[in-house]
Amino acid sequence: MDRYIEVIGEGTFTETAVRFIAEITLEVRAAKGETSLREVAELCSEALSVLRAAEINDDEIVEGGTDFRRPWYWKKKETGQNAARKIILKVTEFGKLNRALEQLEPLQSQNKERKTISIDMRQPEFKDDVAIKSNALAEAFDDAKSKASRLSVAMGYALGQPIRFEEGGWATRNSGFSGDEDWGGDYSRFAMGGGIIMGTAAAAEPEPDLLRPTRTIYIKCRVRFAING
Repeated sequence: MDRYIEVIGEGTFTETAVRFIAEITLEVRAAKGETSLREVAELCSEALSVLRAAEINDDEIVEGGTDFRRPWYWKKKETGQNAARKIILKVTEFGKLNRALEQLEPLQSQNKERKTISIDMRQPEFKDDVAIKSNALAEAFDDAKSKASRLSVAMGYALGQPIRFEEGGWATRNSGFSGDEDWGGDYSRFAMGGGIIMGTAAAAEPEPDLLRPTRTIYIKCRVRFAING
């Protein structure tokens, strides 16, 4: 019967946010259904003009869709409708994005009983680098080999060649940035039986002079080594 030892190794690497995403929702409450869509379209045009004046480029602006509904809590005889329009911004510089969003505030103060503007930050886009991931996997293998070497010596055997390698699964720990909240903490790193878990090193809502949000990826592998002796 062949003798072997099987261990789990871990490697790490860090990803940095490369694009920040904000969802802007413009909503109009109108007494007549035929005016709400028109008014929200006008409000959207004003908001786009403000954003472009704040140096947001057209390739950083994405259509987010339109919503049209009658609130369920309104009386049957009333014909009021709510119309909403969403704009999605994807910007590489958070300072530029933040300054542009600040310029929308005056639009909110105009007839704020009927018109509202809300902003939600979404999960940033992080840099994806295949070479860095491969290096982390190699680091996980080296970690597994180091563990196996020590264990084999303690057991009175000599470590042989690896005879099986299995990459672990993936799990996520978010960066902690607004829209990418780190609710689970480090739990998922240990709850998943080996995998890629994301850590955090960022303050929510950073100013331009602060570091970009980062997340640490923990990648695990299971390796079986032959042992001799």
